[in-house]
Order: sequence, then C-alpha cells, then structure tokens
Amino acid sequence: MIRAVVFDLGGVLASGEGVTSEPARLLGVDEERFAELYWAGRRAYDAGASDREYWTPILEGVGKPAAVETVQQLARLDADLWLRIRPEARRLVADVREAGRTVAVLSNAPFNLDHALLDSDFADAADYWFISASMGVLKPDLATYLRATEVIDLAPYEIAFIDDVPDNVAGAERAGWVAHLWVSDADTRAWLQEIDVLGK
Repeated sequence: MIRAVVFDLGGVLASGEGVTSEPARLLGVDEERFAELYWAGRRAYDAGASDREYWTPILEGVGKPAAVETVQQLARLDADLWLRIRPEARRLVADVREAGRTVAVLSNAPFNLDHALLDSDFADAADYWFISASMGVLKPDLATYLRATEVIDLAPYEIAFIDDVPDNVAGAERAGWVAHLWVSDADTRAWLQEIDVLGK
C-alpha cells in the first residue's frame, strides 16, 4: 500500500513560467542570452552555491553590474516564480492528503527557495520539504531518495513519486520507490487512482 506521495516541484507542481522572461525584462536584457546563462549554472546553484556565486556570472554575462541589491532582488524573484503552484496541482496535493497519505516535495532547488518557503502560502500543504541545496545532494543521486525515505520513515515500496525528468524517476525506482513520469496534472491524478491513492 502506498502511504506517502512525493512530488517534484518545478515542472510538476509549478510550471516555472516566467523564470527567465521576468528577470530578463526586469534587467532589460535579451531573454535568450539570459536563459542560456541561467540554466548553465543552475545545477551548481541547486547543489548549494550561494546567490552571489550563481547570479554574478549571469549579470556579468548580460553586461550588468553584480550589485548586492540586484543579486538579492533576482534571488527573491526566482524563488517566488518557482513557488507559484498551479491550481490543479494544489487540488491534487490536497486530495492526496485528504486521502490520508503523507505528502512530501523533493526538489532540486537552491537555498533561496528553501528560505522563501517560510512565507509561502503552500508551505503547509506538504508534510516534508526536501530541498537539494539544504540536503547537500541532488536528484538523481541515490542518496537523495535514501535520505527522504529515512526521514519519511516508511518502507521504500510504500512511497510513490512523480517527477518530470526521466533520470529522476529512474533514480527513485532504484531506491525502491513506485515512480511515475509526469505528463500532466490529469495523467498524474489518473496514475494515483490506478495505484489506489485516490478514489476514482
């Protein structure tokens, strides 16, 4: 029996809409160039690099001074954009909890998002938040899932996982979780019904 459902954040609960367009517009720079730099250093940021270490090369790469205030502003905006949870995803998470299951979020994300959770209206929707920068390990590293399993305190086969990255799904399966590749909110709901987490 599945007793806990773990959701990825970006792509699964939040679309990430505007994560490159809004800061590029704020800075008055070309979004394509900004996006290239944004994604180039993202894994290091998710692994625990500081705001300064991540945003300074981006700002310099688009020809803007890396002022402390600008770095802080971009970090806050970035966290806010990634915490904009889609309405249907909110309903899905609420339904899983109402069904008596533990809810967790496991995300490759930086410290700034972990800090922003304190003021997020979605923070209490999950019983556990696992943020890679704070954990010191990234999906799909097996240690990520083993750490979450230990904290949730269930057998691996009692944990279901949804992620939009195939490698992350495969990592969860290696850890013994029941995992599903996210396609849409409707598809996720159907899968959770199939594994008897939600009623049909």
